[in-house]
Amino acid sequence: MQNHLYLYPNLIAVRRSVCTQKELAERLGISQQEISRYERGEVKAPINYICDVADVCGVSVDHILGRESGSKYGTLQNELEIMDIYMHLNRENRIRLRERALTLFELQKEE
Repeated sequence: MQNHLYLYPNLIAVRRSVCTQKELAERLGISQQEISRYERGEVKAPINYICDVADVCGVSVDHILGRESGSKYGTLQNELEIMDIYMHLNRENRIRLRERALTLFELQKEE
């Protein structure tokens, strides 16, 4: 089994920022297992799937393919990673993170 995931380095992060595999499967009318196989690199994801993920997640196909490092989408990977971390925090830690972010924002405004 050859791993083809390197062809679309942002595929999982982009999807996770918006929905679960199951939710995406329901939106696209395909099985969750099929999405899992694409994300694990067991099967090459067809271009229509990549286009559909881009549409659902509100990003460009170029972003999913890692072709926009110098554009406004270049920082999107960091933002998606932060959102993914946030979504996995419990309620108490989400509140702590928000408070720290607001403190940093206020400090930045004072500079």
